Amino acid sequence: MDEVRDTTEATSTEHRTPASEETAPGPLPDEHYGRLPDWNFDLMPSSTAVIMASLFLALGFTVNMQITERIDTVMWGGVSPLWGLFFFSLWILPAALFFGIPGALIVANINPIVANLTATNPLAPTFFATNTLYALPMALWCWYLKEPGRGLTFGQVAAAHFLSIPLAVVPLALIWAFVLNFTLPVIAMWFVGSVLFGWAGVFVAYPFTKKLLESGVIQQ
Repeated sequence: MDEVRDTTEATSTEHRTPASEETAPGPLPDEHYGRLPDWNFDLMPSSTAVIMASLFLALGFTVNMQITERIDTVMWGGVSPLWGLFFFSLWILPAALFFGIPGALIVANINPIVANLTATNPLAPTFFATNTLYALPMALWCWYLKEPGRGLTFGQVAAAHFLSIPLAVVPLALIWAFVLNFTLPVIAMWFVGSVLFGWAGVFVAYPFTKKLLESGVIQQ
């Protein structure tokens, strides 16, 4: 019996998740930045439920961007959608994590249609590329990083986010270089500023994603 007990304890110890992986890094509160609850991830879902849920996120994204894009136009003259880059991950990140590539693309590309129709920002035509170049990598990173039966940690999501944001800024840099004819130092300044605003967005997007999972809105 002792040998069986020892074997059982050893097995449970091997599969036990270290406490350090469940908690938030550094001083961040565990309630908001601890490991995400587990959910069923599918890179290419095709159900009607996924489409409808993605449309609801897209609606929230569009309402949010109708405000931030106008603020960006007033504050920065339409040179860069800094606040848009801060807030767009609030909606695209959970879409990519929960609904894979189809959901991410739905959420990423509905708002640019509305932005162009309502002329919220001079850079609105680039938003299709900007949003897509963030949405696709995030869905692929989730597919690569997520293990069956375990949610992602803040560190994993943040790493994917930090790697994806610079890609989203590339279309803007092309406009600065070839349309606005900015000098290289000015392009570098706006590129770094845009990336920093985009990176900071993970600190609001991750807690929102975590709350969606914990609320039961997303099937776990």
